[in-house]
Amino acid sequence: MGIATILLGGPPLAHAAARTLLDRYADRLPDLSGLTLLVPNHRAGQDFARALAQAGGLPALIPPRITPLKAWAESTLQGTRMADGRAEPHARRLARLHGVLRNIDWLGTVDRWALASELLQLADELSAARLGAAIGSRIRALHADTLDRESALIEAVWQALNNDGSDPQAHYARALDQLLEQCRSAPQPVYGYALGTLTAIERQFLDRCAEHAPVTLFEPAADGVAFTLHQAWQKTAPPLRERAAMLAAAHPRSPVRPHLTLCPAPHLEAEARAVAAWVSAQLHAGKRAIALIALDRETARRVRALLERTDVLVADETGWTLSTTAAAAVIDRWLECVAHDFPHIELLDLLKSPFLLGELAARQDQVLQLELALRRQGVAQGMADIQRLAHAQFGALPPWLAALFNARQGFPQSRAPLAVWLTRLVDSLDKLDATAPLQMDAAGASLLATLETLRRELADDGEKYGFAEWRRWLNLALESASFIDARVVSPIVLTSLPAARGRLFDAVAVIGADARRLPARPAPGLFSQATRAQLGLSTAAIEAEAATSDLIPLLAQGPALLSWQAWNDDEPNPASQLVLRLQALHLAAWGAALPEQASGVPPARPSPLPGASGQPAPAVSAMQLPRRYSPTAYQTLLDCPYRFFVKSVLGIRELDEADDALDKSDYGNALHRILKAFHDGAPPPGRDAALARLQEMSDAEFAALPAWTATAWRSKWEKIQPAYVDAWLEWVAQGWQYQAGEAEFSMPFNVAGLGEITLHGRVDRVDQKGDARTVIDYKTGAAQGLKKKLKDPAEAVQLPFYAWLAEAAAAYLPISDTPVALLELDGETDVDAIGRRLPELLEAIAAGAALPASGIDAVCQFCEARGLCRKGMWHE
Repeated sequence: MGIATILLGGPPLAHAAARTLLDRYADRLPDLSGLTLLVPNHRAGQDFARALAQAGGLPALIPPRITPLKAWAESTLQGTRMADGRAEPHARRLARLHGVLRNIDWLGTVDRWALASELLQLADELSAARLGAAIGSRIRALHADTLDRESALIEAVWQALNNDGSDPQAHYARALDQLLEQCRSAPQPVYGYALGTLTAIERQFLDRCAEHAPVTLFEPAADGVAFTLHQAWQKTAPPLRERAAMLAAAHPRSPVRPHLTLCPAPHLEAEARAVAAWVSAQLHAGKRAIALIALDRETARRVRALLERTDVLVADETGWTLSTTAAAAVIDRWLECVAHDFPHIELLDLLKSPFLLGELAARQDQVLQLELALRRQGVAQGMADIQRLAHAQFGALPPWLAALFNARQGFPQSRAPLAVWLTRLVDSLDKLDATAPLQMDAAGASLLATLETLRRELADDGEKYGFAEWRRWLNLALESASFIDARVVSPIVLTSLPAARGRLFDAVAVIGADARRLPARPAPGLFSQATRAQLGLSTAAIEAEAATSDLIPLLAQGPALLSWQAWNDDEPNPASQLVLRLQALHLAAWGAALPEQASGVPPARPSPLPGASGQPAPAVSAMQLPRRYSPTAYQTLLDCPYRFFVKSVLGIRELDEADDALDKSDYGNALHRILKAFHDGAPPPGRDAALARLQEMSDAEFAALPAWTATAWRSKWEKIQPAYVDAWLEWVAQGWQYQAGEAEFSMPFNVAGLGEITLHGRVDRVDQKGDARTVIDYKTGAAQGLKKKLKDPAEAVQLPFYAWLAEAAAAYLPISDTPVALLELDGETDVDAIGRRLPELLEAIAAGAALPASGIDAVCQFCEARGLCRKGMWHE
């Protein structure tokens, strides 16, 4: 008989097909159960059933069997002797394939799990194309000896996965064969609705089925909008100009212009706002079923967020990759702690999670104390160091921290099969009291169900893996799994282009219609597009044609929007070739461009606008001012009074970083410790002996620091040590003697309106020569910058303030380069005036003088209070 095709125009295909079925089988009404209607997916089937009921207008109607072909085939195996011959689970097949690849030496350092995933997909494509065991010979015939190893690999993959008939495609083929037997014994009419691209085994089934029962496919007839889109997007003759003339003759007015809107947005936020505004306009126009086709998932999620601000819910059918959920982040942080002995960032993330260790509120304050202690002490990781710090902080190990450490101790690290590793993971989550909280979270419950499914599917896999191999597999497994929040029910759906096939919508927005995404560019693979075409596999051209075929009926249903970002990372981001060809055809046919959607501002709940930001200039009372002042506080007050307010009055500090990396400040602190120990130990007078002593002390100091970051700093200091010893010996030869290191000086001072304060400072080194005394400040900065400070000591007050407190001469000693030489404060500097200036400023502040944010850009560039004063936004 052959497969018949019926072209239906006018209303959407579902309504036209429903009307056709009702007319053809009017004598059977209201019972159409003897028919089978194949649909692309279950949601399309639901839409068709509603269209059928609406067109029938009957009190009761028994619909046809409405089902996707695969679901129909699978249902035939239930209750038969073939039911036990289920397809091998994906996880089991992937593990088997990885077992083959890990023994192939020539693959080198290739990620075996990623390669296994790609080869598994390729094997299923080859099976669906019905190439069978001839795959190796087919590839060799195409490429001679150029892909010899690759051909052998693919052939080995085929033999490992597909020679026993347990692969999904072979299972599907058996189900279709069983279904064909049913069609032979009890033939009934079969209809196909919006089926899209079929695989080779599906086409073969329909062809064979048509030999025994009528098989009819419903296809949309191109008219109006659909016909215009078809003419724009076909690549064959006649030329575009001739097609445009034909369209203009058939339609004096453009059928597309009132129907389709374009939106080239300058950036993501503008695109999201434009789409949200368009959706709002459609809702106000009475449209209800609206599809958001998420070609660009990031922008589509932003659209969803903007709509939900106005209580417009969106049902997200695309879902999230399971690995990106908060529940999966708990697994990731926990395994990072297991693998690397509790890095402090991952540890703190775990301790702040509500998914484990009981009530978060009960430990929150102690966790914050622990975090501050870790940062102050520079403890970056290590269970032993963290335990020691916790004992010092709390007197005893808190139960929540003890539970975490006990779970880590009870997590075996020996090589084991994947299912055993999963059992270890689940058991450890139980010990962390994480199972129940995860079960109460939608994404967490999905995560636990996925882990259980994987464990069950891999129960008979005995291949053993190390921790790193298993974790890489687990990451890939969670990245390939999706979580869809089914709690939101809304007629506005966020979905993909293939999932929208055959469905009914009042309006459609295609988000991300740029050249990268419409049609999607193929990912690089083992075969070129030409080879795939010669092997009968799907190619980029076929997939692009399928995308076009899906898009035309969607856009023809009602108002439609095509949006994209015209710029991406400061580079032009051109529109899809489909959009460009449609624009060109429209201009040629009707002499006008398609309308564009303005970015605009989406509707939002009314809320008060934030007040204008002005330059802050707080005033404080004498009671709020501190009673001790260092040279650093003095310099901060001069640089920017508001910064002084934040640091010294409010007491706000940046958190310390608990980091293994040795930065310049750590290097400077290390040199201060080395030089204090060197001079406190009375270095020998001989150059070689003094240099050896300094080298010995330096080695001991750097040995206690992380070797992988300290090496460069150690090398830098080793080059400077001889110059430092030479400078020291020359200083001694002039009669100077070391008196003290890290010496503390202080001076009480009475300030009117404030009372008694203390001015204090800690000096790196104090040297004595008779009655003369010099205070020395070590610096790891460049000498040039220090010389600049000495030219204006009234603005760079640290050194003159030290000189005033100690009643001594003062000098910088740069130890960043050679030669090492003192940079002395000019003896004419009025250190007394500089020192007394601070109490005078404090007197004015206590009397009510403001503390404005008046720092210059050089100060603001590295100011930790920049986010509080909001400089740069004062007049916006």
